[in-house]
Amino acid sequence: MDELVGERARGALGGRVARIAVVVVWVVALVAAWRYGPDADAVRAWVGAAGPAGAAVYLGAYVPAVFALVPRPLLNAAAGLLFGLVPGVLLALVGGVVAALVQFSVARYAASEAIARRLPSGVVEWLEGLTGRRALVAVVQLRLVPVVPYQAVNYGFGLTRAGALPFALGTFLGGIPATTALVLVGAGGADVGVPVAVGGTVLAVGIAVVWWLRSRAASTQRRAGA
Repeated sequence: MDELVGERARGALGGRVARIAVVVVWVVALVAAWRYGPDADAVRAWVGAAGPAGAAVYLGAYVPAVFALVPRPLLNAAAGLLFGLVPGVLLALVGGVVAALVQFSVARYAASEAIARRLPSGVVEWLEGLTGRRALVAVVQLRLVPVVPYQAVNYGFGLTRAGALPFALGTFLGGIPATTALVLVGAGGADVGVPVAVGGTVLAVGIAVVWWLRSRAASTQRRAGA
């Protein structure tokens, strides 16, 4: 038993070290690109010359990058840097939805038991209670709240009965405020991006309050009818 606990502890420590190492590598790469790489205008010129192929390469790299633990804020900001505001927002949203669906499918069809063991106790049961007609609203709310890990939502909902369509739609709609803010930052509009991010957080809180009030009212009606 002690050996099993020790093995799990070593595995958890190794996982944390690996994640920290990935983040450090990407921070170093980002700083190096900023210090020694071409300027934003030159990068945009290259992407513009590539045409649709540039967008295809970005989308093709988005999913592997998410699995490689590249921070999504960096990927979304890169869309603004490479493609500008409107195309960048659309590409970042599509990339986020596709990556979410891939991880959703991995949890549902390929590694459900292994993923369930890694999630905190009670998370799957809680998410399962949000399926059905409430799944879309639940996904939108969780995407709007910036402190909820993106990948945890993907894998968690993959372990429930939630449909792929409401999950994808909720990911798209809920990702609009934060994604737009980061694309704006990448496109050179940090002064606008911050208010958009704050607005998205306020919207998330509003949805949570309305949802809680409706759930409480419905619970009261059920008790009164019983």
